[in-house]
Amino acid sequence: MKDERYEMTIEEAESYGRGINARNAAVERNMVYEEDEIIPADQLPPPLSEEEIKRRVGAENFKNNDSDYQNSINS
Repeated sequence: MKDERYEMTIEEAESYGRGINARNAAVERNMVYEEDEIIPADQLPPPLSEEEIKRRVGAENFKNNDSDYQNSINS
């Protein structure tokens, strides 16, 4: 029966760690991410007006930003 409390030697642990690091590095090199196109500053949309923000978030949510009550952290 195999001993369940087997501990690696320092050399075995280092070899195992190097193998895991090499495998992770190989996977990371193979991942290709598409880069987002950078929009030039002169083509950025104008900032939203207060009316547009109210329309998007709702007038009540917009109005609550100035209240003295602490908002729920998880909401």
